[in-house]
Amino acid sequence: MCGIIGYSGPKEPLPILISGLSRLEYRGYDSAGVALIDGDNLSIEKKEGKLSVLKEHLEGTSIKGNIGIGHTRWATHGVPSDVNAHPHADNANEFAIIHNGIIENYAELKDDLIQDDYSFISETDTEVVAVELSRKWNGELLDTVLDVAKSLDGTYALVVTSTKQPGTIVAGRMMSPLVLGVGEGEVFLASDSAAILEYTNKMIFLENGDFVEINDGNFTLYDIEKNVITRDIQVIDWEVSEAEKAGHDHFMYKEILEQAEVIERTIAGRIEENSTEIPIHLDKAKKFEKIWIVACGTAYHAGLFGKDLFEKVLGVPVSVELASEFRYREPIVGENDLGIVISQSGETMDTIAATELLKENGAHVLALVNVVGSSLARMADSVFYLHVGPEIGVASTKAYLGMLVGQLLLAKHWDSDDKLAVAFDEISDLPKLIEQTMACEKQIKDISEKIYKKNDIYFIGRGLDYALAAEGALKLKEISYLHAEALAAGELKHGTLALIEDGTPVIVTASQNHLLDKTTSNVQEVIARGAYVIAIGDNQSKKLENISDEYVTLPDSNEILTTVISIIPLQFIAYHVANLNGESIDQPRNLAKSVTVE
Repeated sequence: MCGIIGYSGPKEPLPILISGLSRLEYRGYDSAGVALIDGDNLSIEKKEGKLSVLKEHLEGTSIKGNIGIGHTRWATHGVPSDVNAHPHADNANEFAIIHNGIIENYAELKDDLIQDDYSFISETDTEVVAVELSRKWNGELLDTVLDVAKSLDGTYALVVTSTKQPGTIVAGRMMSPLVLGVGEGEVFLASDSAAILEYTNKMIFLENGDFVEINDGNFTLYDIEKNVITRDIQVIDWEVSEAEKAGHDHFMYKEILEQAEVIERTIAGRIEENSTEIPIHLDKAKKFEKIWIVACGTAYHAGLFGKDLFEKVLGVPVSVELASEFRYREPIVGENDLGIVISQSGETMDTIAATELLKENGAHVLALVNVVGSSLARMADSVFYLHVGPEIGVASTKAYLGMLVGQLLLAKHWDSDDKLAVAFDEISDLPKLIEQTMACEKQIKDISEKIYKKNDIYFIGRGLDYALAAEGALKLKEISYLHAEALAAGELKHGTLALIEDGTPVIVTASQNHLLDKTTSNVQEVIARGAYVIAIGDNQSKKLENISDEYVTLPDSNEILTTVISIIPLQFIAYHVANLNGESIDQPRNLAKSVTVE
């Protein structure tokens, strides 16, 4: 969940490191640091706080070098502080290391090193690796890193440099992402390709157990036994501008606004019968006896949407599972099952572990991911790329919408009897519907003014709308820190109704007209307890509109597409409430974008 950057080449490293870290702050922002080597001189500068603190600290300094590494941290071991920030050094200040992941046996290694009279100044597992490198130094940096790596339990993306071998960087990964950027006479390292797209779009995605030795802008790949290996170079088609704010105050706001454009890419080439862009066709889909949808957080909520679609079109049971719980309950997975794993980054540690379990039990695994070449994309038997471009805001918006649309496209291709009652032509109009829905923002701003000081906000819906309610509540609590709770509307009377009092905001999504009467009855229940009702629906929901305090009218559309676009008002509510409260929207406290630790 931390951000890693590295550079070897003819340019001055520091500006490249800072530029890369600025694109990686969504991965961690409680401290940041850089290390540069110039001959036999190792300079490490690091500061607690966001990258701006480090930038200010570096102003007026003249640290230089021919290679450099940098890091932005999301704390796992040790509180955020200057001392616990990366990079870390050994006792003699000859090795510098940055690290993403968790070394599970660091305490045992640390005790052993202390007995050998080595000392430590931080609370981190990473410093232990730096000191162990100095103890096991054998004359070659690559050999030493490989030797130490064999003694590590846990997960890591390690990047190491040393004054003992100036001009060399050695890096390797085990379960934590690491990308090699290949330029003309220069090499970059990053935990995310977005960090180095400004310099190259040619990427090598390292796999588990891969290591790389970098010297003077050249590189060689090895496995942990020091056998030379090769990996394909992939060309990333994202534009640098997609990872920038484009004049907006926040990435999240930009990413909400660009959803019409990016969903057009998700749909492109996938609305024709027998499209080669659909990884599993109907004849194969019909053979599956059960579907497991496994994901975390926002992706899990997207899976709740997919469950209804897949059960309807295939007539097989679908189970939506939290990846963090899945492998600990010994699920009964069979060889005729389909596992659908969903993750924006494709690096979510819990989802990767769940994918391994699915594969071990013989299930066919289909990954819905956004990042080309990510771990899940490589592990899966089939891949459906979302194509929504880099998502920088920690609170997912466009990737979530891409997950909904991706599952809708799969379900439509598997819908031999037209049970979804939506045509490909209607799906192709989705970008226009999204654009029309954006017009609700002014009304949402006004609504946000009325609720942003509330302590408790409830989201309700039925059927597919409940999946949307769950995501709406998550968005609000992620960035506004208000208590937000989502529940199926019919569950109100089974406990939560006790919490509704005069003025309590209740946000209801009502996109499915066949459930409208039931939803309206539930809304009547909260109105009777004094709730302030904000409803989202279409022009056919007059009964609900008439009893609501606020009613957000969506453009006329097919019912299932109305459900999809219903998320946009909920995204706007989260954004504007948080903005009115002055919160750090793109970098909410305690959270990071890519969750690469368990």
